Amino acid sequence: MFKLFVVVTIPAVILISQAGYSLLSISSLVVFYIISFYLYERVNNSQEIVVKEKSSVKPIKLNQSSVIRESPFFKNNKEPLMLLDNSFKIISSNKSFHNFFGRSPDGKNISLVLRSAELDNAIEKLSITDNYISVDLTVFSVVQKHLTAQLFHINDSDDFTILVMLMDRTNQYIAERLKTDFVSNVSHELRTPLASILGFLETIEGPAKNDEEKKREFYQIIRSEAERMQRLVNDLLSLTRVEESEFQAPSDKVDLLQCLDSAVDVVQVIAEKKSIVIKCDFSRDNKLFVRGNHDQLLEVFENLLDNAITYTDDDKKVSVSVKQDINYQIVEITDQGVGIGEQDLARITERFFRCTSSLDYKRHSSGLGLSIVKHILNRHEGKLEVTSELGKGSIFRAYLPIYS
Repeated sequence: MFKLFVVVTIPAVILISQAGYSLLSISSLVVFYIISFYLYERVNNSQEIVVKEKSSVKPIKLNQSSVIRESPFFKNNKEPLMLLDNSFKIISSNKSFHNFFGRSPDGKNISLVLRSAELDNAIEKLSITDNYISVDLTVFSVVQKHLTAQLFHINDSDDFTILVMLMDRTNQYIAERLKTDFVSNVSHELRTPLASILGFLETIEGPAKNDEEKKREFYQIIRSEAERMQRLVNDLLSLTRVEESEFQAPSDKVDLLQCLDSAVDVVQVIAEKKSIVIKCDFSRDNKLFVRGNHDQLLEVFENLLDNAITYTDDDKKVSVSVKQDINYQIVEITDQGVGIGEQDLARITERFFRCTSSLDYKRHSSGLGLSIVKHILNRHEGKLEVTSELGKGSIFRAYLPIYS
């Protein structure tokens, strides 16, 4: 029988793979064949079990659902599995199901346990026509889960049974959703300045063709919008590079104060335009070392300082200080800006997220700065903490491991 299984299964898988079917379809077919083969062998070899009762011998016939329920395939499978009877009540479920959902569903109707119209429809269809169906569904347990359910129709001699295998694809769904949102946000961020540039160019070539003063004004706006697009592209490239290396922790010895001093020099011109004073509460002569990458840490401090200056009104102050605990050097950047609402604090490192309190300010940033900061600090095995109060300002703390 095993030789027949190999002779039939392997060519079938090869033909299906050459026909261009997905890996999920092929793997499902293999699982179906394995289950079928396992059931055949167990039932064929164990049609009758002899039970001694009061000096008499009675044969007990095993059905396929009983064999599956007691099999290592069902009990030890890492995927949540359950068996349904002809009334769609859960006969049995494995330990993985209990761990995944935090409870045992045995004895309950599948509709009351997962509450998925997609799954209910698939089960109904399977009971009438098909031997196998795969369906995507969303369920709500402690948190929202996105699953793929594979349903196998088992032909019991006594009754109708369905084997259901659930595969968690929540992380894949989130990744795809983030990718879609990212592309949509980038398109929007590029479309806005591009539309502005095209609009002013049409005005210059049309109504303002002979108005030199207006043309100079519009050219300045065009330059500003072009620079905004350039910042976005540069930040996108930077974010991509950081994400690619996020799980490779750097090990260089970096002079923290020298790096911080360089970042202050870079943003000094921006601060002077708004008459903002950058107060450095550290001595440039001291030597404090952290483990990291100099260029990426410079980018962290530039982004945090630029953010503080952008959302602080003219003629105010931004402070920079350095503290230390057992494991970290802590860089604190304090501003006297508009502050961040409590409802926005948890989202400020999301790509393109802008706080409600900052919408009235000129949007010269790409909306990626704090996301870049978060990814760089993650790579350095550090972290970012933010405390803020609306109307009073914010404190950004960058934690970096001490070099040892």
